[in-house]
Amino acid sequence: MSKTTRRSLFKSAGALAGLAGLPAGAGAAPQAVSGAGSHWERPPKQQGNNLNVILLVSDTFRADNLAAYGSQWVDCPNLNRFAEKAIVFEDAYPEGMPTIPIRRQLYTGRRIVPTYYYYQHEPVQLPGWHHLYNEDVTLSEVLTEAGYATALIADLPHLQRPGRNFHRGYRYYDWVRGQEIDYYGQAPRKEPDFLDLYPAEYLDQPQLNKQFAAGQQFRAFLNQYTANRKRWLKDGDSLAEQTGRKAVAWLKENRQEAPFFLHVEAFDPHEPWDPPQQFLEKYLKEPGPHSWPEPPYGDVQVPPEGVRRLRANYAGEASNVDFWFGKILDTVEELGLLENTVVIFMSDHGAMLGEQGQFVKGPERLRKQVTHVPLLVRVPGNQYAGKRVPGFVQIPDIMPTILGRLDLKSPARVTGSDLWPYVAGQRSNPRDHVVQAYGWIAAVRTPEWNYSAIWNKEKYEGRYAPQLYDRKKDPEELQSVADQYPAVVKELQTKLERYIASGWGMTNGSFNEKAG
Repeated sequence: MSKTTRRSLFKSAGALAGLAGLPAGAGAAPQAVSGAGSHWERPPKQQGNNLNVILLVSDTFRADNLAAYGSQWVDCPNLNRFAEKAIVFEDAYPEGMPTIPIRRQLYTGRRIVPTYYYYQHEPVQLPGWHHLYNEDVTLSEVLTEAGYATALIADLPHLQRPGRNFHRGYRYYDWVRGQEIDYYGQAPRKEPDFLDLYPAEYLDQPQLNKQFAAGQQFRAFLNQYTANRKRWLKDGDSLAEQTGRKAVAWLKENRQEAPFFLHVEAFDPHEPWDPPQQFLEKYLKEPGPHSWPEPPYGDVQVPPEGVRRLRANYAGEASNVDFWFGKILDTVEELGLLENTVVIFMSDHGAMLGEQGQFVKGPERLRKQVTHVPLLVRVPGNQYAGKRVPGFVQIPDIMPTILGRLDLKSPARVTGSDLWPYVAGQRSNPRDHVVQAYGWIAAVRTPEWNYSAIWNKEKYEGRYAPQLYDRKKDPEELQSVADQYPAVVKELQTKLERYIASGWGMTNGSFNEKAG
């Protein structure tokens, strides 16, 4: 049984302050890491081919929302049209998860597993969930030194929290406020009853409230969410709309500032799921009396009304993202930028939508619905348009792949690989497996199997039996067969242990520069 709850994400963990997750002798304290570097080294000035870059990232956007990945019900006409002119990477997966760990990979091109735990001044408490290390070198920093105008437009709240440094290297950044539990709207002291959001009997489930750190914190979450929503609705029907409009405006105002790097981060379709009415109606004509904005992280009983509405809410949010990313893509074309711009669309992870009775994501849900992500790359001249590239790729590969298209060298700290030889057919992809870790659980994915188990038993709280899915017979990964294939379990467990062992000492770092 899954033990994933929001409590594991939003818990007070003062007793765990400092570094955790290190086996005996594996490394030193973060301020004095041996061999990891202790200061930031400015990227060298380079002269590339001056192609522009536009990177569009949608949080929690399942690969199978798109026709290129087998969509059967989500309507995304703009991104589907973009995929026809793009290179489609069929087997893209994150390494460390979820949101912030994935951004660390994306922004630095560097593996992060095994992850380390640092107590955070914010609600989310997970290993790997922390700001960039001092010695990290980011894509934006490399491009700034190469003469690019660099811009980040994001409504992702975790990037914006006090103490974060993910806007490093951007000469322009614009935070769109109000997602989730961003402290944006003033939440009232007296909480509403939320009966317009959920039936009373659903809200009264004890297990629902146990998702959070204390009994009634789910209601506190809803209180902040509804206060935020009331405020941001004054500026548009969704935060994806506001992010999209800002990106369009930036392109129109800065089209002459080439070469440029425009990075857009849309938090949708991450929960809360509250799509504009016109997108909800695509999937549910009669939505019912309750809006069901927040899906359950734990094993909570959801009535049929809730399942229908949650799935429709998610699909509506995905279609809304498609609409506004479509506006950005249309603007790129209207401004005549397609022939000197590399455009990438990707997601960080997906979400469960009722499979195995579960929703959203979590350490115990490392199955295809959560880990398989879309990765589409369009280059000038429609080169390799529509080409499908098989083989495992991961998010650390994206930075070196972008820099390679610009004729720029990657920093020495990059551990990912330029994927272009696989695109051009110069060589086949040699990877026979990839690892994804979330919290203290990790999965090993091969063409035939998906295996998950606890990778740090000293730190994991709860019970989790290893899971094994036969990808050929069970492509949706709905039924674990771990008990039937002990030899496969043993083989994949060995691969997992070897991967974890190979990372100690190279995935840690420092947060404070040594005095000169």
